[in-house]
Amino acid sequence: MSSGVEADIALDAAVIASLGLVRVMGGTAGLAASGAGALAALAEGRAEAAAQRIEELRRVEEAVGEVLDRNARIAALAESARRHGVAIELPPPLDVTSASIGDMTAWAAKTDIDLVAAEGTVAASMASAMTGRIFDTATKSLRIASPSVDSGSGSEPRPAIEADLKRVLARLLPDAAEADRASVTQAAEVVMAAATPTEADGLLSEVRLRIQKANERTRERRNDRAAAARFILELADHPSNLTVIDALRAVTEGTRPFDDALRAEAARLLVEAQEGSEREYIAAALREAFGGLGYEIDEGFETLTARNGEAVITRGDWPQHEVKVRIDGGRQVRMALLRTEPAEGDEQRRLDVEREEQWCASFEVARERLATAGVKADVRWRIEPGQQRLPVTRQRRSTQLNRERRRERDR
Repeated sequence: MSSGVEADIALDAAVIASLGLVRVMGGTAGLAASGAGALAALAEGRAEAAAQRIEELRRVEEAVGEVLDRNARIAALAESARRHGVAIELPPPLDVTSASIGDMTAWAAKTDIDLVAAEGTVAASMASAMTGRIFDTATKSLRIASPSVDSGSGSEPRPAIEADLKRVLARLLPDAAEADRASVTQAAEVVMAAATPTEADGLLSEVRLRIQKANERTRERRNDRAAAARFILELADHPSNLTVIDALRAVTEGTRPFDDALRAEAARLLVEAQEGSEREYIAAALREAFGGLGYEIDEGFETLTARNGEAVITRGDWPQHEVKVRIDGGRQVRMALLRTEPAEGDEQRRLDVEREEQWCASFEVARERLATAGVKADVRWRIEPGQQRLPVTRQRRSTQLNRERRRERDR
């Protein structure tokens, strides 16, 4: 654009963080209001109040993450207990969309205690059942190989080995995958076939190693469930996410893995959502800054929230001029002073220079107001007043029509 200014837009880190948190908690009772309050404090230049609100939002974000993590553990444990026929009472998951930060913090603390007890009960029950099956299999195999061996024979697997094995197997997380459980069982069967307690003790090291790796993979799956739940919250209002959200729900339910393709697509949509939030904030800040200086915001200003959107700023005492605004990618703003009709004669050209000077002064004041709202505009280039003739807008008719409509509404 000519006869105007181009500036790089940089949002304050506090604004970026607040926008992300507000989106995460957009549907939560009372939490979205906290996020809006932080942005309002920024817009009003109240840095200390904004910092307090943002710190509050960070605590909320942490609390949401803790709840999602425990919800994932509850779901995985319930699924495992049901599959293996273990009766257990579990705390119900917490819906973050209807909980306050106090509710979430208190629930997480209590749920930690309940989950430790429940996981221990299920793990011990499953370890006992697994050890019993292995012990029975080993005994039957031994009797088939040596029919003369009786139950008191010293060659039969010893209770001490069974007790040690049961204790080690209880460390296997109850929601471990069936493939991991089968791998651990295979190593445990070798232990039960040991000829002496010393040999069995040495073979237990392999069981411990497999349990360690199985638990690591189990925790990764729990984290995947929590991450998928977080994505669902953040993408809830995204216009093109239904298929992805359905896939993410399948991850939270444990019916599909959180593979790289799904993770990448969810991350891509999340970037789009964040960019949209930032454009909306920038557009709102521009509207506030220039509206406070007596400029009229065109109805099409909402298009600035779309990628590479354009809008028009006018003034009641500017019948022949308007400012075209364009945001490119949410990181650059271009503003150009245009004529609504061709200039005729020297007098109108002098008027152009006067309008350019007025516009330049307004832009500098607006920059200061934007800065207090956390929107920094670094000018890349500008055309000073009088350097060239103002171009004529191609949208004169529609612009005048919009202006007339606004004034009719005002009346």
